[in-house]
Amino acid sequence: MNSRERVFLTVQGDPVDRRAFSLILSLYGAKLTNCPLSEYYASPEKYLAGQRAVLELADPDILFAPFALPLEARAFGCTLKHFDTAPPNVIRPACKGLSDLAALHAPNVTDDSGLRYLVEATRLLVREFGGDKPVAALLTAPMDLPAPLVSMGDWIEALLFDAGKREELFSLASDHFVALATAFFEVGASFVVIPAMFTNPQFLNPKLVGEYVIPALARAFSRVPGPIVFHHGGNPLVPHLGLVRDLPNVLGFALDHRDSFAQTRAAVGEGPVLLGNLSGPHLPGFSPAEAYVRTRNIMLTLACDPRSIFCTSSADIPWSTPLETIKAVVAAVLDAGKEGA
Repeated sequence: MNSRERVFLTVQGDPVDRRAFSLILSLYGAKLTNCPLSEYYASPEKYLAGQRAVLELADPDILFAPFALPLEARAFGCTLKHFDTAPPNVIRPACKGLSDLAALHAPNVTDDSGLRYLVEATRLLVREFGGDKPVAALLTAPMDLPAPLVSMGDWIEALLFDAGKREELFSLASDHFVALATAFFEVGASFVVIPAMFTNPQFLNPKLVGEYVIPALARAFSRVPGPIVFHHGGNPLVPHLGLVRDLPNVLGFALDHRDSFAQTRAAVGEGPVLLGNLSGPHLPGFSPAEAYVRTRNIMLTLACDPRSIFCTSSADIPWSTPLETIKAVVAAVLDAGKEGA
């Protein structure tokens, strides 16, 4: 049974030879190939070489396209800061605030170099590995993208107090979201992963989330021509699963490391796939022995859930994570598989 068969049988809830797993090693491929990040996040071929090295290290069942959401913001005019050992990040919005929205223009996926990079890296992964492994692409939720474009404070202000600017920004972000998701599926992505923060009623007014955010997100998701994995976005997902569990085209949920698989399953029912939930960003602080034990404990919680996949949670596994720690996680997954967990 190859990885593709293993993952898609898991989606159906059918028996597999062992638990499917993946690790978010998008960034780590650059470390494995000694590639400067200025090249890694610009050259699809360099990214492909990094993921070849990831396969040699961990052989995950799912491969990830670049986890580089700020490249989307840059396509709208945001300024990025680049780092030696971490993905780029936004340091300046695309416009000067809500009074300057006329300066925002939706980029064309084929015209912007950063968006072309994201799509082409996905295409190369699918071309080389797609027959054996699903490829997951990542993109910004349409409710989250306006924050870097105008600043988080201005986006929250629009959400709360200015329906006209709220609709203008969401429409712009939603059209981009659909166009980029469509481009990913056209080059063969198996599903898209959507980290979402602005759906959390602990972050926004619960009334606003229920009456505007979720319906607007549902309209955007319904336009995507393929399956979506709803990502926790850095916050526990269980408390507001009731709001997002029925969004269209959602294949499954990527859990925060603080979420309970059992509580999530009880909230969403038997259908969706659940992925998680070892914290990737915390791995540098774990010894290999601790990483092994934590992984084995998670694997035990998944043993009775046929539609679950072990995966690291949150963002990329950091550059500083020792190789031995990553190898310990993989060993724990495979050892559990030998024992039927």
